[in-house]
Amino acid sequence: MENKLFGRIPYKWIFRSVWACLVVGIIVFASLFVYVANTKMPDTADMENPKFEQSSIVYSDDLIEIDRYFRKNRQWVKFENLSPNLVNALIATEDHRFHSHSGIDAYGVARAVAHLGKNGGGSTITQQLAKLFFTITPSRNIFKRVWQKMQEWVIAVEFERRYTKEEIIAMFLNKFDFLNQGNGVGSAANVYFGKRQEDLSVPEAAVLVGMLKNPNYYNPIRRSENALRSRNVVLSQMRKNGFLNDQQYQDYRQEDMDMSKFQQGENYDGLAPYFMSELKKHIKQLLVKETIVKPGGESYNLDTDGLEIHTTIDTRFQRHAEAAMRRHMIKQQKTFERVWKNRDPWTYINPTDELTSGQKENQLRIRDAHLTQEVERSDTYKRMRYKYLNQIIENIKEKVPSARLWEGDVMRLSNAEKDKSYLNNLLKIDFISQEQKDVYIKVLKLPEYEDLKAANRKLKDAVTEVMNQPRKMILYSYEGPIERTMSPLDSIKYMNMFLQLGSVSIEPQTGYVRTWIGGTDYNLWKYDHVTSDRQVGSTFKPFLYTAALNNGISPCQKIRDTQYIIAANDPIFNLNKTWEPGNSRDKFTEEEITLKDALKESLNSASVWLVKQLESLVPIIDVAESMGIGEGKIPSYPAIVLGAPELSVLEMTGAYTTYANNGMSTKPIFVKKIIYDGVVIYESSIEESRSIKEDVNYAMVDLLKHAASSRAYALKSEFGGKTGTTNKHVDGWFMGFTPNLVTGTWVGGDQQWIRFLSLNEGQGGQMARPFFIDYMQRIESDPTITFDTEVSFPLPMGGTSITTDCSLYEPLYEKEEVLPDEFEDVLDNIER
Repeated sequence: MENKLFGRIPYKWIFRSVWACLVVGIIVFASLFVYVANTKMPDTADMENPKFEQSSIVYSDDLIEIDRYFRKNRQWVKFENLSPNLVNALIATEDHRFHSHSGIDAYGVARAVAHLGKNGGGSTITQQLAKLFFTITPSRNIFKRVWQKMQEWVIAVEFERRYTKEEIIAMFLNKFDFLNQGNGVGSAANVYFGKRQEDLSVPEAAVLVGMLKNPNYYNPIRRSENALRSRNVVLSQMRKNGFLNDQQYQDYRQEDMDMSKFQQGENYDGLAPYFMSELKKHIKQLLVKETIVKPGGESYNLDTDGLEIHTTIDTRFQRHAEAAMRRHMIKQQKTFERVWKNRDPWTYINPTDELTSGQKENQLRIRDAHLTQEVERSDTYKRMRYKYLNQIIENIKEKVPSARLWEGDVMRLSNAEKDKSYLNNLLKIDFISQEQKDVYIKVLKLPEYEDLKAANRKLKDAVTEVMNQPRKMILYSYEGPIERTMSPLDSIKYMNMFLQLGSVSIEPQTGYVRTWIGGTDYNLWKYDHVTSDRQVGSTFKPFLYTAALNNGISPCQKIRDTQYIIAANDPIFNLNKTWEPGNSRDKFTEEEITLKDALKESLNSASVWLVKQLESLVPIIDVAESMGIGEGKIPSYPAIVLGAPELSVLEMTGAYTTYANNGMSTKPIFVKKIIYDGVVIYESSIEESRSIKEDVNYAMVDLLKHAASSRAYALKSEFGGKTGTTNKHVDGWFMGFTPNLVTGTWVGGDQQWIRFLSLNEGQGGQMARPFFIDYMQRIESDPTITFDTEVSFPLPMGGTSITTDCSLYEPLYEKEEVLPDEFEDVLDNIER
């Protein structure tokens, strides 16, 4: 055949040229492949044993692993345990010829050439695994990207030589970061769907596989619409590749994407989860000290350096404490729900509170504001806010890059628009900086601010509608999951209605913390009630009585149970108005009572009488601080003697170890030692000091045994204790101690209005003491624990000069009579 312009077409020449180019291309490709393989590549050993950061292991004092710390919240899953839904979705979407290639998909190479400037395009699962392990970040430069692709291919081939196909799939799904602390598919299933990966449905598995392209862009929490589209693409690929039939595809495609079980954050599933959280903060503070560094001066990393942390927690004690907590809180919650039946804590005002109309309105405003905050913290609200406001916020940030536009910022912008002095007022009280004020002013002048206002109104309306729409849901209870129909708003109220418990046990002679319960369920409520401050009520009174005994006041001193006052402008206490507190039940017997019995009855009248006798608050504060209460935490006003200070369970329990330790205060310790690579890099030491004279301490122990005597029958061990109840029954306390264990316990609601309505249910003796009794009974009956129930509190060397057996004084109070010889020494002491 001839071409009219150029003559006969040279087919043979064209054919030979194409083959020559192909051969040359193959030679160049092979040469380049060999060259890349022999340049600086990952070490063979690295590919034989891909590196994972070493987690630090936390051990109990009885040498049981409690949990681990790591940077990546990863649960390693073997291939045989992987959900088939995940494996099928992965192969169908990412690499449907996975089982027929050796790391490089010849059919995908052509696509890779077309996508050299982009992320992805023809990468096999093995190539993607190579990128995960050896951090190959795609370059925008086409020549660098060609080089990177060659590296991926070389590493992929090496992986295929060393691992089975099943191992490669498992490594890839375990290594991938799904964000929100979902490192690896095991953790991701729990984070996003609240279940184990083997329990994932086909649509749920498709959501996670859809995130592999870009976990941020296809994130089901922040970009739900993108994630839904991606999920459906995965389902389509599964149908196309024979993993689903047409009917299954249609059914799964119609399913809603339910993300209601999403839960981000550190979760500790073993014993003592609140302790694990607090321990992490404590160790990080230790590790920044100059004396605890690596030989080269580098700081240790708790999450990656494989430290061994030996704590003082005893798993046997902790298990008993957690079991007693669950049993006690089930009973408390039932009582609480009975008290509040047909009442709404968010609107109900107790008539006995005797509030003015203004105070009532303020209370309701506080509750409403808190409820609004709870709604705005919900995942539902966050997803809706992103949908309605994100694009507008991005538009504003393009013009004002420093604009933050969080929920509080939008509220301040609205207030500033209504009140021209609003921002200046915030600036005056240092609530915002001048820079923040300037940013707000710039945003207010933008035309996009009008768009923000309109979108925010739509958001609020949409949230109100969604939050008030009833639906079936599975709810938490102390006895197990329950199914109910209620609106999301009511479910938020429901979760805020749970009482909480904080408790810690300390060995008094060493300061070793044996148990730590910061709340009732760490995965639902992260707030730690062991370290948080609450009003302590009458558990503070022993500090007052200790100061009184230090100053020579006898525990057998009789006083009248009547109202004592400190007048306004008193020269000693300098109060602005007269202080005239009542007893807990607002009754005075007007009868005489010993101070010993007054402590047992927790009479406020006796406490006011004592502080007037001491004529100063300094001796009381000095006693408390010497026993371990933090300096400056006790305010200098008389109400402290009734329990006004806000202190933590850990502080109070640490202070009470003084009574159990013969007057020696011991600093609480919960880390015994830290080991790195077999070398001890930190070791704690017992810190104790004399806080109370032995005879005074022995007398206080007797008083506190007397205070707890109504429950003395319940335990084999000798024990003392003190209950505490705060105003309006908000906080219930019990501080209990034996010669070898001190346990402090607080029970209450997270909010002041989540409380019992009467003293009968809301006193410390009901809210906290039963937990202590149950817990101690479990310890005493455990054959695996060597707990000496026969040991007694030590008598001071040389005896004691303080009489606590007040029956010896009765003859003096009643009439003169001849006493037996054994009382002569006592009378001598009294006369002196």
